[in-house]
Amino acid sequence: MSGIRADLARVPWWATGLLVLLAVLVLVLRVAGLAVCLVVDTAERVELAASNRAGIAPLGGSSWPLTDVPTPSGGAW
Repeated sequence: MSGIRADLARVPWWATGLLVLLAVLVLVLRVAGLAVCLVVDTAERVELAASNRAGIAPLGGSSWPLTDVPTPSGGAW
């Protein structure tokens, strides 16, 4: 056996276990980051919809990425 398979066969089991553990940790952190992103995006959309319904200007950070939603300028329609 030669090539990549031979190189991988020579890797100690403890190193393989550490690499698998690191890969699982990275995947868990990515999933957690996506969940946080989903929660924040939903909260911003709800805040933007509520401020539009109330006729007031939304917070500045909530309105810049959502260009497809009309926002009142100056706080009144």
